[in-house]
Amino acid sequence: MLAIATAVSPARAQDAQAQSQGRALFNEGVALFNKGDFEAACPKLEASLKAFPGIGTRGKLAECYERLGRYASAWQAYREVAQLATRSGDPAREQIASERAKSLEPKLSYLTIVMSPANDVPGLVVKRNGRVVDRAKLGSAELVDTGTMTVEASAPGRKTWTGHVAAMQGLSVKLEVPRLAAEGEATPSLLTGTARESAANEEASSASASEGDPPSWQKPVGLVLVGAGVVGLGAAGLFGLSARSTYEDAFDGGGCDRASKTCDAPGQTAVDDARSKATLSTVFFVAGGALAIAGAVVFFTAPSGKARAWQVAPTVGGVVLGGAL
Repeated sequence: MLAIATAVSPARAQDAQAQSQGRALFNEGVALFNKGDFEAACPKLEASLKAFPGIGTRGKLAECYERLGRYASAWQAYREVAQLATRSGDPAREQIASERAKSLEPKLSYLTIVMSPANDVPGLVVKRNGRVVDRAKLGSAELVDTGTMTVEASAPGRKTWTGHVAAMQGLSVKLEVPRLAAEGEATPSLLTGTARESAANEEASSASASEGDPPSWQKPVGLVLVGAGVVGLGAAGLFGLSARSTYEDAFDGGGCDRASKTCDAPGQTAVDDARSKATLSTVFFVAGGALAIAGAVVFFTAPSGKARAWQVAPTVGGVVLGGAL
């Protein structure tokens, strides 16, 4: 019996130490969270979860991700909390976590990395932000946090290709991996004299005929549309606040009775006015949101020297912006 106790004791001591370390990191993370320093709080909570996994730590980390605008990470963490709560028989926590995850769904961003079979070569490796992408996931939309991502493709005997793509809140974006040039592959710059000039002229003529001059109006128009959308959203907020205030005043001022929901003439006028303002708030919100999204699409699809052949198409989740960089 003594031998068994001696063998188990180190494992228990190690577990207790990990739990103590995890709790200390959790307390530090919560303190930073309460101060509003989410950038510093999230890494502390991540370290706490790694030291000693706990459903409460995972839930707080999900909330921290949400405050940072990392909605994909927050959604995944909330879903994990809901699953763990179901297994442990905690329906209240499961419901809260599921509702929080569902509320984030309209804000989720997706990235689809596309690679044509013709561009596939032996040993090809695709990375996103330095992490290898599972080949089975190429061509499928994956949840990503908003922000700029770096996609890299490499293969033995091939030149490495690097592209950048920006994921925007509530939208899906598509990026195509091009054909990787072979090491030492001949390029037009190796041509000399008349051959080089002729090739350059033919390429310029072909590009001009097929694409035309890049339109200079897209980015300014996009910015104007986004600005108009922001103004519309701001007006929606003002009308919404005014509607709520007018409605509450009708009851607080004695014009309407909360129990019976009946109003005298001035009270009914105030309630009708509040409803009109609420309708205007909805109109401005819808219009402002549509203008902002349209402006973003126009701005980010503007051709430039670094990004060409973008494609725009509506999807169930919003708009797809795709192309080769």
